[in-house]
Amino acid sequence: MEILLLEDLAPDASQWLAARYRVDYRPELAHDRAALQAALYKVNAIVAPPSLKINSQLLDYAPRLYVVARIHDGTENIDFEACQKRHVRVIQASSATVRASAEYLLSTLLQLARQGVRRRREPNEPPQPRRPGREVNDSVVGLLGMSPPAHMLATMLVALGARVVGYDPAVHRSADLWRRLGVQPMGLNEMLEVADGVSLQMNYASRYRGLLNDRVLASCKRGQSWTSISRPALFDLPALAEALKDGRIYAFMMDSEDERLHEPDSPLAGLPNLRITPRLAPFTQESMLRGSWFLADRIHEALAVGEMLATHKPDDDSAPMPLT
Repeated sequence: MEILLLEDLAPDASQWLAARYRVDYRPELAHDRAALQAALYKVNAIVAPPSLKINSQLLDYAPRLYVVARIHDGTENIDFEACQKRHVRVIQASSATVRASAEYLLSTLLQLARQGVRRRREPNEPPQPRRPGREVNDSVVGLLGMSPPAHMLATMLVALGARVVGYDPAVHRSADLWRRLGVQPMGLNEMLEVADGVSLQMNYASRYRGLLNDRVLASCKRGQSWTSISRPALFDLPALAEALKDGRIYAFMMDSEDERLHEPDSPLAGLPNLRITPRLAPFTQESMLRGSWFLADRIHEALAVGEMLATHKPDDDSAPMPLT
């Protein structure tokens, strides 16, 4: 069985896999589509970076593929329907990155509250008036989406003395989760009206596309700070651009590798109070170690099942049971 690593794993986890399978570390193939397609024919498992699109066109070149694995979670760039049709199991180390993502959100909330999005001053440019920073203690922080990073972030914010409010369309206001985390549930518009800062870590679904539109963002408390690790598709981007321009949103840190954010005609292009980081939130030494061993264990498990199915010879013409 053959494993192709387009993204490195922790050394111990890589060595553990190499003792059991043929492991080929070829990160350059992630940026050379033609060479990658040529290399996929005999591959049974692939560890792919978030930037690589896993779609039906790529899977057509991988007839022996059982597993697509990613050390960082996220639904961008993976066609789950195409993987399901080909009985390819998608493995993501979601739990390994929860603390890293929560700490990113906390650190960016603290930075934005204190100094906004800082930019380098041009030569001979006069100093700009400073806005006094804010302390998190006694401030109101809104959690938009109650995915696992929000659970850990809530406990950190409560310990720092913040009043934490939240909204998630998939979590009922009467759910015990809110009480356990010390978060006051609110409606979306109500939360945006009172929050000094907003942390967005909402799981994406197609029904939520464009949820944060001009009508919703009109409720933002003026001078609000935002940080996000969610998919930009949750926003109506022109409406977001207007909120950033007119001061409703004072500063925004968005962690995403969505290519559309950097297109020349993007509504967000050139906005001085927006900073986009390239998926830094889940990437720490500790999360890489946790995620590497998680993937190594799950890849080993999936390939063992795949090998068993490949050698299974049914008595009739029925197809083998697919991986799930």
